[in-house]
Amino acid sequence: MTEQNLALERAKHALTILEEQAAGYTALTIPAHVVIEIEEKRKEVARLEGLAEEGAAAFSTNNLPRRKPFFGRETEIARALDALAPDDRGWGVMIDGIGGIGKTALAVEVAYLVYERAKFDVVLFTTAKKTRLTGIGEQPVMGRAEALETMLGALARDLGQPNVAQHSGEEQRRAFLGFLRRYSSPEQRILIIFDNLETLPDADLAPLFDLLRHLPQPCKAIVTSRRRVGEGGVWLRLEKLSWPTAKALIDDRVERSVRLQRTLAWAGKERWQELYAATGGSPLALHWTLGLMQRRNLSVNRALALLREGATTDFLLEFIYREARLDMSDDDWRVLGALALFAAPATFESLISVTGLLRLALESALERLDAYALVDTDGVDGPYSLHPLTRRLAADELIARPEIIAPLQSRFTRYWVDYAQRYGGWEKNAYRTHDRLEAEWPNLEAAAVLLYTRIAENEVSARSLNQLSDALYSFLWFRGYWEEVVRLNRSAHGAMSTLQEWRDAGVAAYRVAWIHYNRAETESAARWAAQMTEDMARGGNRRDQAEATRLRGLVARQRGDLAEAKRLYTEALDTFSTLGEGISQTIVLKDLGEVALKQEEYERAEECYLEVLAIDERQGDKEGQAIDFGNLGVLALDQGRVAEAREWFERALPLATKIGRQDLIAQAKWRLARVWEEEGRVEEALPLARAALKIHERLGHRNVRSAWELVARLEQERERIENGE
Repeated sequence: MTEQNLALERAKHALTILEEQAAGYTALTIPAHVVIEIEEKRKEVARLEGLAEEGAAAFSTNNLPRRKPFFGRETEIARALDALAPDDRGWGVMIDGIGGIGKTALAVEVAYLVYERAKFDVVLFTTAKKTRLTGIGEQPVMGRAEALETMLGALARDLGQPNVAQHSGEEQRRAFLGFLRRYSSPEQRILIIFDNLETLPDADLAPLFDLLRHLPQPCKAIVTSRRRVGEGGVWLRLEKLSWPTAKALIDDRVERSVRLQRTLAWAGKERWQELYAATGGSPLALHWTLGLMQRRNLSVNRALALLREGATTDFLLEFIYREARLDMSDDDWRVLGALALFAAPATFESLISVTGLLRLALESALERLDAYALVDTDGVDGPYSLHPLTRRLAADELIARPEIIAPLQSRFTRYWVDYAQRYGGWEKNAYRTHDRLEAEWPNLEAAAVLLYTRIAENEVSARSLNQLSDALYSFLWFRGYWEEVVRLNRSAHGAMSTLQEWRDAGVAAYRVAWIHYNRAETESAARWAAQMTEDMARGGNRRDQAEATRLRGLVARQRGDLAEAKRLYTEALDTFSTLGEGISQTIVLKDLGEVALKQEEYERAEECYLEVLAIDERQGDKEGQAIDFGNLGVLALDQGRVAEAREWFERALPLATKIGRQDLIAQAKWRLARVWEEEGRVEEALPLARAALKIHERLGHRNVRSAWELVARLEQERERIENGE
């Protein structure tokens, strides 16, 4: 019998007993509390019968990881238990701290405690590392929504609701919350642990914490992350262990190692506290020290002497690294050096590519490094990372070994250039793989920095930097990494100019100019537009030169010289038409439509916009359609056709959101808020206007002032309404 059926049978049995008790009274003498209890129990039976009729499958009441020895943290446990109490109005507990500080261990221990004490009837655990995007080979995609969907899908299956797992996005979250509202009650309390949120895409965090804020009151959650995220729960930051806790940890290690037991017994327990002080009360540092003592048969005096040699807080890592390297092979150094290049955790497959080692050799090296606590891993199969100080020490050590570090750097940069080319580019559907680039952006940026430092050394690095810049441009532009676009393409322009690869230099100049233009930095845009014109005159074709002409037209329009802008657009359009460049023609037609709109030539503007929209719809160009809808909405709004404008903007926003282009999302929200302002819908307009302003400020967008003014007007109008004016 399933747990759900058992609950139903128990409820029915309790109702039978209550009804038998009531039968001993008359209608006038039956106690009031019995009447109330019967009514409540009947409601519970009806609710459980309803769930049974839905065909709910068997579910798990406890899927927690295996319980391990746990020491201390009494204060944190008490605060967590208070936060999980029924009278606390928050959704639960948020635990953060550095890696290895014991966040998951604390969450699991608290869950076991409340389950044992019958404070919760169901305790479930899910961790983001199971669905972390690696971006390698046949590994599953971890898109921003997919990561959260996978977590909720697994929880739903554990709760006997496989149908919920078949939904996606907001629909899945509503279905998940709907089941919790129906199922949970004072007799069926549910606790969920969301573990390792630092591996979730940022876009998943807001939906997750929105879900947590809407948990029905009998339900609670515990969230762990290496960085503080979200609001609404009690925040616990894990710090160093207390001495009594550290002593308990040492006792446990001593009981499991005869060698360590002999060493510490001979030294005396008063020396244990010296070890605690020397390691700074870090649980991970203490484990490192005890492990090294055990493996190397070090005395307490020798361990303390080595620890105290360092003059700064680097002493522990200096000590471990110095001792461990005595047993390290060249393969070990290659793996450590490779990990030092990664700015974010490295997958096993990426390490194969960067180290150049065979799979078995890499596995052996990782096992040895892990034995010395020189690598940090979130699981048996990675991903792998280094503590920042270990990273620096490894880099310093390998400076003296160019025969190891130089090939590592070359393979590292080549790996990420290939990765960027595989998942980047400027195809119309390139946005579909942007999540993969987002997940590995820290490593891609590290490759870019490394290439920039090497362009003076060799031509290969210069060309690789340009390839990386080209592959990442669409992603960086869509996701709002505008400063990175400027920095990367300025570097690429310098590299290509040095090689006299003028067309590639011109493309980089265009991208720098484009960002300056979108930030209304007109004079900087003009300088880079002139640079593009010069570069394309040296090495570009007619199409490239027409693109430079169109760019100068954009600058002219931003300066207010509409006649010059129109002239340059027309010149570019004629060239594109001659060459049969259809996509470029549609872009310039949009530009001409905007000029016509500025000049209040509404019929001409509408003609341009509708012609382009028809082309974009035939080609299935989602980005183009989002722009077209926005342009047509602006045209309608300028002519006072508010309802029509709203329809266009409401079509633009979901498309912009789908492709993830931040400036289009901000524009659609800002424009829709303007429409709602016109319609007097202030309460609906204000959140959209604020969201648009936030994006505009982050991008440094040219419309940031207009966005700020809209928010100010709406806030003033809301205040006027609230005051009854």
